[in-house]
Amino acid sequence: MRKQYWLATALVAINLFIPTMLFAQDAVCRDTAEHQRLRQAMWEACGQDNARKVYDACKAYQKHADMEGDLDSYYNAWVCGIVYNLDRMNIRDAYHIVQSMKTDLQTGRGGKDEQFLAPNMLGQVYNACGNVNGAAVEFEKAVDLIKGTRYEATGLSTLYLGLAHIYMNSKLSESMRWIDEDINELNRHKELSRYYRGLANAYAFKAMLYFKLKEYDKFRQCQRLSDESEAKNQSGSTGSFRPYLHIYQEMLEGQRDKAHEDAGKLQNQKDRYIVWSDLLRYEGDYNEAFKVQRRLMHIRDSITGIMIAENIENIDDEMRLMKKEQEASRRANIILTVAFVLAVLLIVALLMNILNRRRFQKALLAKNDELREANRRVTAANEMKTEFIRSVSHEIRTPLNIINGFTEVLTEDSNSFEPGERKEIANTISTNTRQITSLVNKMLALANENSKDLLKEAEETDGITLCHRAIQAMPPVDPKRVKVEFLDKTQDGNGMLCTNEDSLLQMLGNLLENSVKFTEEGSICLILSKDDTFCHFTVEDTGCGIQKDKVDHIFERFIKGDEFKEGLGIGLAYCHETAQKLGGRLTLDHTSDEGTSLTLCLPIKLNKNIK
Repeated sequence: MRKQYWLATALVAINLFIPTMLFAQDAVCRDTAEHQRLRQAMWEACGQDNARKVYDACKAYQKHADMEGDLDSYYNAWVCGIVYNLDRMNIRDAYHIVQSMKTDLQTGRGGKDEQFLAPNMLGQVYNACGNVNGAAVEFEKAVDLIKGTRYEATGLSTLYLGLAHIYMNSKLSESMRWIDEDINELNRHKELSRYYRGLANAYAFKAMLYFKLKEYDKFRQCQRLSDESEAKNQSGSTGSFRPYLHIYQEMLEGQRDKAHEDAGKLQNQKDRYIVWSDLLRYEGDYNEAFKVQRRLMHIRDSITGIMIAENIENIDDEMRLMKKEQEASRRANIILTVAFVLAVLLIVALLMNILNRRRFQKALLAKNDELREANRRVTAANEMKTEFIRSVSHEIRTPLNIINGFTEVLTEDSNSFEPGERKEIANTISTNTRQITSLVNKMLALANENSKDLLKEAEETDGITLCHRAIQAMPPVDPKRVKVEFLDKTQDGNGMLCTNEDSLLQMLGNLLENSVKFTEEGSICLILSKDDTFCHFTVEDTGCGIQKDKVDHIFERFIKGDEFKEGLGIGLAYCHETAQKLGGRLTLDHTSDEGTSLTLCLPIKLNKNIK
């Protein structure tokens, strides 16, 4: 059921972004059955929370369209990946896909007619993260580029609708101007089969604006026009804002619970919270509306704070206005009371004194709570420091005792050993020495990661050579029980990338050391692959896996996968933080009792302006 709901949502969402291209079976595509199969697989993948499946399905559909010379379907695949990420507020991934599509357009695959797609989709990304000015600039670029192309008749009105949408929560007058432009553009092309669908969608959006303006009679007029147009719609799909109109209609009709329930079913996370906020403001619950906006700010990427701030400012303005009205009403009551009964002045003064005392008491209690919370944090930090020192002392003391004991045994004149025994003792000393060295290296690397500018020391590095060095430096394993191998999947044998060589070697060493620690039998495999922009270093093992309660915190400092294993829990934390500083990322691909897979992704061409 969830998959079907997402498919329906995806159709209208992508339709809003590039309506001229969706659903079209291009005349140049010769394999119609294969085309439809791949397109359906792409949409079904988008109904799942598995980004890798989505990207694989999009690439398969795009490859087929490219082979057939079908530009419409080729760029539909790009848009599907962007919509998938925007729906889940994965702004960063959506932005990267748009930039890749923009590069593809500039290299000449698309013609002059398709150039409007890049600013159109970039505008959608900026809109999702609250950059209203940036979104407006990109949409206006798209408007200029689409004019005179084969997409103008069906696409220009949608760009006007996009401009109306970006101003919907900041400048209602500007939003109203653009939705009127959309309606006028639609009326210039009444011959199109999707004319009534677009008109129904435009009037649904205009009704939403009137709801925000609290002009409910005009809301109902636009609702009626939208319903009349939808009744004549023969296109087979409905407008993306029709479900929103239905929610506001339920609220006006007194179906409060139903309206909130339907708002909670909206697939787009950002719009879901904004609609909830509108409903709460309609009910006069400004405090809850403010909390909803704050909740949205916490779950979005940091760049989305701009848009949330704009919405909060609107709510703050309304709350300040309400407080002013309450203050004016209170003063009027005081004046009236003074006019009729002078004795009430004393009572009012006493009440005000009580209120001030209560306000002061509340402020004092709040400050006490803040102090208690600060004290709790200090205590927790002190406990963490103590635990860290205890763990370091234990991790160093144990191998030192072993080294010291065996060294004394070797140096006593009265002891004699067979060559095999002497070799075993030497191996034990070497293993414990390596353990101490690894521990110290990790702590030094973690300290350097916070104090050094890793980007300044970035240089051209051979990833293949580093993989071999990392395997050579990893802790010894029993070759009869554990197979260690390196696989070069770069295809061309070129693993060059610009990065900090020491940091990369340290990260690979940490990942391999973890695999050795948790793999008693099976295999450990280091795989190097790459795409156009990233090198991917994947470490797969057949170990015991990571405990379920540790998966969400495995990249945090001092979190150990197994409390009974050696180590301080800083290896993966160092890798995760360092990868981000080098413009990449460390991800947990999968983990189970049959093994674990981690992938370190680093850019091939490093941007040294990363902060």
